[in-house]
Amino acid sequence: MFKRGLALTRDRTLVLLAAIIVIAGVLVYANSLSSPFIFDDQTAIIDNQRIRQLWPLSVPLSPLRETPVAGRPIVNLTFALNYAAGGMDTRGYRLTNLAVHLLAALTLFGLVRRTLLLPSVAPTFVAQATNLAWIAALIWMLHPLQTETIDYVTQRTESMMGLFYLLTLYCSVRALAGRQGRWQAAAIVACATGMACKESMATAPLTVVLFDYAFADRALLRKAHRTRLYVGLASTWVVLATLMASVPRTTVGFDTKVSGWTYLLNQAPILLTYLRLTFWPRNLVLDYGVPQPLTLIDVWLPMLAVTALAVVVLMLLARRPQVGFLGAWCFITLAPTSSIIPIATEVAAERRMYLPLAALVVLIVLGVYRAWIAHVTTRPHHVGLAGALCLCLALGVATMQRNREYGSKVSILQTTVDRRPHPRAYQMLAVALNDAGRRQEAIQYLERAKDDPVSSFMLGVEHVSGGELARGAEELERFIQLAPTHVRVVDAREALGRAYSALNQLDQAAAQLTEVVRLQPGKGPAHAYLGEVLLRQGRTADGVRQFQISAELQPGNPDALRLLGIAQGQTGQLDAAVTTFKRVIELDPLNARGHYLLGTALAASGQVAAAVPHFARAVELDPQDTKARADLQRAESYVR
Repeated sequence: MFKRGLALTRDRTLVLLAAIIVIAGVLVYANSLSSPFIFDDQTAIIDNQRIRQLWPLSVPLSPLRETPVAGRPIVNLTFALNYAAGGMDTRGYRLTNLAVHLLAALTLFGLVRRTLLLPSVAPTFVAQATNLAWIAALIWMLHPLQTETIDYVTQRTESMMGLFYLLTLYCSVRALAGRQGRWQAAAIVACATGMACKESMATAPLTVVLFDYAFADRALLRKAHRTRLYVGLASTWVVLATLMASVPRTTVGFDTKVSGWTYLLNQAPILLTYLRLTFWPRNLVLDYGVPQPLTLIDVWLPMLAVTALAVVVLMLLARRPQVGFLGAWCFITLAPTSSIIPIATEVAAERRMYLPLAALVVLIVLGVYRAWIAHVTTRPHHVGLAGALCLCLALGVATMQRNREYGSKVSILQTTVDRRPHPRAYQMLAVALNDAGRRQEAIQYLERAKDDPVSSFMLGVEHVSGGELARGAEELERFIQLAPTHVRVVDAREALGRAYSALNQLDQAAAQLTEVVRLQPGKGPAHAYLGEVLLRQGRTADGVRQFQISAELQPGNPDALRLLGIAQGQTGQLDAAVTTFKRVIELDPLNARGHYLLGTALAASGQVAAAVPHFARAVELDPQDTKARADLQRAESYVR
């Protein structure tokens, strides 16, 4: 009876502590739920057609290539569930992100507690295993470095991978104590699911083996039959390999323009930045830019520091493996994104610290506790607990402040520019400012980023749309000259062709638009733009042919057909124009302009009586069209 009472008390305590973690997380992140989608959310969610339906499951489980969810079908499925529940309401997506993070925190709580209760762990920690695990999980959950995984919706890929990583470890620890078969199977399932969330899960099987080396008694390992677990976990690499082969990423790997050595040199100072932010999480940054062409001389000191840390970890693994495991955890979980495998589009990301931060927090909590009981024996334990809770309060306040920075696209991108300025940050802020109606400020930021050719493209498009045609053409020409193979060159040439056309520089316009349709022959609107220029040059047959191609490429587009009909009418092909405009009306019966043009073509071909009802319909649909009204009156007078 006494033991049963103790068990009930313990269970109630665990439930209470778990509830505090959940309540604290909800309170701290409550001010983040209405923030807008940002950055990669555009392609991962807003433009993602694969989340628009749940059935058949093959649709949401087959995300498109070259998107943030490519090769991550489980995450894409969760986005589809969010869409089914609330469309594009950002609150549902962020609530899900928060739920994933809270589940990860609870799993970390259980993992640390179970680990501290293992027979191999020093008796120093066993008595306070629950409290120490709870404090570590609470600090980790509230730390501002974690905000990106909640406030930046697409980064659910990181938190879901982290959740299943922790579950893999938790289940493997539970398998040491009893019911080995069930817990080992759960660990393998969790590991396989994590592989379908993000590629960084690849290190989980190795971490389980290292955990056993550091914490598990050898006799216990033999009794638990761990070989089956190791084989099962290793088999989940097949899941990852299959996903990576089916949707390869052109921005990641050794085939990118960034070499493994250059990327490694970039990572040395970044790793020290991560370490600094762990202890002083201020001035967080959304986007760190792309890898820079560094040499060893540029980063020899950070490289030396990181190498020294790695050596210390290896020594600890040999002499004090339990401490060494926590250090090794950091290096292992960072290795897929922060070592020699280049990620050409992103040199760093604070979300990469999601799992490494857990090891550092646990190391600090246990280290401080051990020092406390060794040197402050006269102080009661509740003083240390109060200090830890004060730290949690400070972290919670800092996290809420960071949440507010995500309140608008302008505010989060402004912090990025202020704290780590680079061309892409300027460009993204310029887009956000322009969308907010602050055009002049947007142009100023694009001017700051002129070292990057993309800024010239953006400036050129902006100047052309604003009527500054000559200035816009100059910027677009600069972009094409500096980046002739860039993916946006075709768009630049199209905008340049239209600018030259408006400037009446028809030869230059025709040259640019001809190159556009050569590079992308399926680009319907470009054929129409070229057709207009050719007609103005007097190249009638060529011009009409381009309009015909445009209409053929867009068979259901009444605007494309309307332009073809106008070109046919201008070149005297009245019968063809009548046929084309009839097709326009078939596609869009309420198209006032289509009825008017058909009436005009019929009247010009001598069919005035047939034109009258179309002029009348045009006036009925658009009573403000004075020209249609006047032509109707003339046609009616002629018929009478």
